[in-house]
Parts: sequence; structure tokens; C-alpha cells
Amino acid sequence: MGIKIAFICPTHGLEHMEYAKAALHTFFRYTAGGVGIVVDDATDGWSDKLRDEFLDTTLFDGQEILVHHFDEWGGLTRSWNKGLELALDRNADYACPANNDILFTEQWYVGLLQALEGGFKLVGPVSNAPGKTCPHISGIEVYFPEYRITDDLTYLNQVAAIQRQKFSGVAKEAGVNGFFQIAKMQTWVDGKYDADHFYCPRNDFTSRGHKNPTPLMTLNEDELMGRWAKKGWKFAVIPSSFIFHYRAVTRGKRYTAGKWFRRK
Repeated sequence: MGIKIAFICPTHGLEHMEYAKAALHTFFRYTAGGVGIVVDDATDGWSDKLRDEFLDTTLFDGQEILVHHFDEWGGLTRSWNKGLELALDRNADYACPANNDILFTEQWYVGLLQALEGGFKLVGPVSNAPGKTCPHISGIEVYFPEYRITDDLTYLNQVAAIQRQKFSGVAKEAGVNGFFQIAKMQTWVDGKYDADHFYCPRNDFTSRGHKNPTPLMTLNEDELMGRWAKKGWKFAVIPSSFIFHYRAVTRGKRYTAGKWFRRK
């Protein structure tokens, strides 16, 4: 591709590491010039062996992987902020703060980058379990009613190919769910919350004035889009890009939504 895309993969909890490894493997498999950035949020039992397992991920020419471990828990937003800082240091052209329980598909980036080059500032894909932000736009079943839930890569790539063919060049202006967001690196810099943070590090209240029970983990993308919207920046869901999402692996099944799934 001739460009560098950074995937920020947050981790927390030994029992979830296989999901993060699978996400990274698919990212590198389908992303030339990929930079994988693992940011671990004080996993109990973290070790040099585990760090080495990530660093030993199979890479292709022009790819690299970084691992950063925090000794004390600080929440997802801190991990995304750190990941974006590292992406900037590595001169990434685009950066994608995401969840660790996802699978990339062939040419996942094509429609997303086209939309970013066309003027949108933050974009996201469609998915089987995209979360609560605009599910009527970001759910795969809206575009592919016959979709069946599985994490088989052959099938997921077939779905992705159909989506690319049917929806090439289509962008649905809408909010982007935090499970997968991508923007130009320069946009992340121009839209920083303050000199030290890309995202607001703490989000205590919802738009309705209720206290956020997880201020270090949630409402980060909502605050970001609200702030960026004041600049006149626009966001979109891109139906030609399909990303598989296991959904709520780290947070637990009470937060599942959509066609969620678990690895066998």
C-alpha cells in the first residue's frame, strides 16, 4: 500500500489474550505496512514470556509490533491515548484505536481510507456486533440479511468481498462505535483533547447528566465526536468494510449485543 496503518490493541486479563493474538494475526495477515500496538492495562500475571509471545507474532516486510505494559490499572481510554502516542512516534499515516476481540478481513481498509481521503474525519466499519452506536446503520444484517454468525475466516472474507462489491464508495454519515475507529494520524493530532491526551482521559457524565459508572473506560468516543463535531468534522459508517467482533470479551456477557460470539 505504501502507507502505514497502526492498530491499537488494548489488553487486560490473561484469559483474553488469545483474542488479542487472533486480532493481531488477522491484522498483519491483511494489512501491508501494519503497525500493531499492544497496550496492556495492568494484567495480573503479566510476564516477559507473554510480552515475547506478542513480539514473536509473524510479521511481513514493512510491518512491526510494539508492546507497552502499565503496572497499575488505568482504564481503556488511557490505553488508547498511549497507543496513539506510540503510533505518532512511529510515523503512522492512519491510526485505529479498537477493541481486542475483533478479526480483520481481506482489504478491510479500502473503503475506510477512501472515506477519510474524501473528507470524513472518523470512520468505522459494519460488523456483526458493532455496539450501541447506530446499530441500524452499522449492523451487517442491515446489508447482508443472510449473514450467519461464525468466526470462520473463509466465510468472513466472503462476506467482506460481497460488501466491497455492493457498497463501493458508499458512506453513511453517522456516529462511529468505539469498538473500531480509524482516522488519519494528523486528524488525531489536530483533534487532541489537550497537549497530553487525544481522548479526554476521564468522562464522568453522559449527555443526560447521569454519572458514568465507568468514567475511565466508556463515553470516550462520544466525547471525542462531540468535540470534533464542533469543528465541523463529519463521521461515517462504511458498509464496504466488514470487521468481525466477538463483543464484550473483556467486560463480560452482560455487555453483549448483536450477533456476539465466542471462540471455541
